[in-house]
Amino acid sequence: MGEAQAVLYGSDESLDSTAMVDLLNELGVDFEYRCLSHSPTAMREFEQLDGEQVPLLRMGNNAIVRGFDRIKVQQLFGWVGC
Repeated sequence: MGEAQAVLYGSDESLDSTAMVDLLNELGVDFEYRCLSHSPTAMREFEQLDGEQVPLLRMGNNAIVRGFDRIKVQQLFGWVGC
């Protein structure tokens, strides 16, 4: 499929970022992890998305989940009824 449609912005210091990585892996989601602690480019992208809270999950060009919200993520990927 090429480039992952899901991009997760997180940081090494955030337990919620680790939890989100685990959840996405559990759901079998193909995603790219961009660590704000190590990448100035990722930090700029995060800021352009109005990033105020990590983790921030961007799915394609439309859906954004701010913070660790298991239910929203499961709904986004069709695992829970809306």
